[in-house]
Amino acid sequence: MKKIVVIILVVLLTAAMVLGCSSSKSSSKMAGKQITFEYKAYTRGSNLSYVVTRDSIVHKESMMGEVTTYKDKTDSAEWDDLLAATEKISLEKMEIFEVPSKKHQFDGALAATLKVIVDGKEYQTATFDHGNPPAEIKDLVNDITGL
Repeated sequence: MKKIVVIILVVLLTAAMVLGCSSSKSSSKMAGKQITFEYKAYTRGSNLSYVVTRDSIVHKESMMGEVTTYKDKTDSAEWDDLLAATEKISLEKMEIFEVPSKKHQFDGALAATLKVIVDGKEYQTATFDHGNPPAEIKDLVNDITGL
């Protein structure tokens, strides 16, 4: 009887460890990957760009030929927020996300794009209005521009 109880406990503990490990992997499917976020917004006479990696944030603004560059280090909490927002997105479908407005087509807004590079593979959106991204990427764009 004692052997049966011990065997059941061993099986239950092993199952709990296996299930615990698999759930922690699924919650961070982007962890350990080489990821770069590139957000660019442009129109005649002005450009805005953010390039964010795990180690750095480079923000450039150019207006009428004058270029301003900001560099910073990515905070681990900010990086985790970016990864969490990215995991909610179907990267393969980014190019077909419906844009909510098209003011960029007549200079009513800066034309913007978002590119996510994961382990060398690029995923990019169609052009959308700066400040009005498709709903699917709104949180990610706001996190990037908020840095």
